[in-house]
Amino acid sequence: MNKIHYYLVAMLMAVTLPAAAQTDDTDIQEEDIPFGLQEAEEDDADTFFESNFLSPLDEDVELEDKNPFFNDEYYAERLKAIPAPEEFHVYNSTVRSYIDRYATRMRRSVAVMLGKYNLYGNIFDDILGRYDLPEVLRFLPVIESGLNPRARSHAGAGGLWQFMPGTGKTYGLEINSWVDERNDPYLSTDAAARMLKHDYEKFGDWSLVLAAYNCGSGNVSRAIARAGGVKDFWVIYPYLPRETRGYVPAFIAATYIMNNYSQHNIKARHAVKAIEVDTAVVHYDMRMEQIAKACGISVEEIKSFNPQYKTTFIPGGRRRSTIALPIDLTVRFAGIEDSIYQGTLAPVTYTANDDSTTTVTNEPTEQEDIATAPEANTYASTSSHKYEQSKNSHRYSKSHGRKKRGSRSREVTIQQGDNLSKIAKRNHTTVAELKRKNKIKGDRIRAGQKIRVK
Repeated sequence: MNKIHYYLVAMLMAVTLPAAAQTDDTDIQEEDIPFGLQEAEEDDADTFFESNFLSPLDEDVELEDKNPFFNDEYYAERLKAIPAPEEFHVYNSTVRSYIDRYATRMRRSVAVMLGKYNLYGNIFDDILGRYDLPEVLRFLPVIESGLNPRARSHAGAGGLWQFMPGTGKTYGLEINSWVDERNDPYLSTDAAARMLKHDYEKFGDWSLVLAAYNCGSGNVSRAIARAGGVKDFWVIYPYLPRETRGYVPAFIAATYIMNNYSQHNIKARHAVKAIEVDTAVVHYDMRMEQIAKACGISVEEIKSFNPQYKTTFIPGGRRRSTIALPIDLTVRFAGIEDSIYQGTLAPVTYTANDDSTTTVTNEPTEQEDIATAPEANTYASTSSHKYEQSKNSHRYSKSHGRKKRGSRSREVTIQQGDNLSKIAKRNHTTVAELKRKNKIKGDRIRAGQKIRVK
């Protein structure tokens, strides 16, 4: 009965739009548009990423008359073909309006977002899969932030998944003078996955889960009560906040355009240089300038991979910190970290992925001044549980040093919820090194399995 009602409501809302309406999204009120679909100012780091990692913009993506006309039956069939829960196969005039917005005035943004998936897509897929969530949720950051990890809404939400400060802290994201983990692609995605899973256990309907993600589960519960207890997004639609009414249709439209962009003559901006990254643990207070000098890359590139840091200062000696670097540099950084901190590096030559050679001279110098960094007493952990070390991993002190490691090999037992990235971070190594030591192909590991970390 509920499913029949669901589709009747969807059919009643569906209308046939005239051809002239395809380049016009007047059905959408600007104040009701989700933040990720609004015209946002680009920050320096986002501009750097776009300019240095993605192919040049093809002028065709900005020409509205290049967008062909398709009828409603075409859109409905295309949506049904996307692997997703049935809640996201609904097609109606509101969904059509958002598709038109993506395919016309947002063509350039879609081309850029497709390119950014080279960096973030694997992170989304890995973490959503770990929590057994629908893979289509990988497109949620499209409407939340436009895939900009430093995005900030007028309300104060931040990051790829647009957490408010209080909600971010509730899900273990740390926000202090040095870092804002809402901007961390790995940690924020994990927090978002836990939040989505929690709300699905409550509502049992993915459209309602997304509505709750936008306006809070309390507002959705009240809307359900006002609709007579029916748990159906399109039934409670009139009782939801205005922006939330457009949120689910905007998400459905995003899944459509990210899967069918080529049908609208949108050309994805592909990666022109390798952007595969891995993380390394930072054990000392240091600046990105020091790391850039030692590894032969620019500070801007490091900043683009590490949006969680508010400045170029990394408080590795005061908290457990990690840094994302191009995958071929993570092992190098781990091997020379002590020398970077002490300022005793000899000249090095670094060959980048594009086969260009950069000679970096590291003259012995005094440790860079970090006196301008925030004082230690301004640090207050909001998620200390996140940094608790297992019995088999090393403990960190607040001093600049770290405990010496022995030369013997060491194994740890994989715990429930572990993955290679977590194990690598806990044990001061990289995913690539773990795979090499244990002859692991792919990313599958199981709880209870022993894995060599040293």
